[in-house]
Amino acid sequence: MSGVFLLVLLLLFLGLLSGGVTALVNSSPVASETNKKSQSAPPEPSRLPEGPEGRLAAQLRDIREKAGLSREEAAAQSGIAEATINDFEHALAVPSAQTLKALSSVYEMSFDEWTMLEIARAELH
Repeated sequence: MSGVFLLVLLLLFLGLLSGGVTALVNSSPVASETNKKSQSAPPEPSRLPEGPEGRLAAQLRDIREKAGLSREEAAAQSGIAEATINDFEHALAVPSAQTLKALSSVYEMSFDEWTMLEIARAELH
């Protein structure tokens, strides 16, 4: 895990050197790195899988709610389908780095929140 953490920190540092978080936020979104189909009855938040998948899903939901946005509003503002955002928040799909960048802009994430999500996403690979 420490190797992944160091890699993420290095990537963040290099990203800041080459244009900062603003450049990250302005890239075009890619919805998901998984090909999982949405299930008709996603698991309840309390029944998310343990580990990085469940942690990432819960963090995405919490940050969206903290921003005061519904999934529908987040979808309209980000250009990411509401069903895809739902899949992310129920650990049915993993957002790509570009999708996290798009969501970070819409959710007005702090650098710490964005970093926390990137670390959880990196732990999945």
